[in-house]
Amino acid sequence: MNLKKTISHADALDKIRKLCAADEKCRYDVRKKLFDWGVSSGDTEKIINSLVEEKFVDEWRFARLFAGSKFRHNKWGKIKISYELTRKNIAKNVIEDAIRRIDENEYLDVLRKELKKKQKSISAGDDWELRAKLHRYASSKGYENEIINKVLDNMIAISHP
Repeated sequence: MNLKKTISHADALDKIRKLCAADEKCRYDVRKKLFDWGVSSGDTEKIINSLVEEKFVDEWRFARLFAGSKFRHNKWGKIKISYELTRKNIAKNVIEDAIRRIDENEYLDVLRKELKKKQKSISAGDDWELRAKLHRYASSKGYENEIINKVLDNMIAISHP
């Protein structure tokens, strides 16, 4: 037996507009929220189309804000950001645009700072073990192997001339 309370089209539209005005949402997030509220799939699509027309929902804007936020606040790499946007059914070209907007110098600088901070909390027997642990850490944050290696080459060369 389904005890989910249903909400009218008008009430759902009003309620979701307020949510979208307060915090950037993508179609996936809106669809999920409307489903949780018990809104029918037909009404859900009508509501989403209205929100897109009224500019409450914009996938391009959402992807740019999401990528910038996850990079600056969570220190995520491009791989993890791309993965999470893909999970939200954001189009590949929209994801590529959002990732492209991350400044390369800032990106390297953030990774370098994160690895230096992590290095202080790691115990390693030798440089190879240290490098492996730091590489694993950066990979888990979603950074690309090539960039991780570039930063680690620089860090370890400086710390052990």
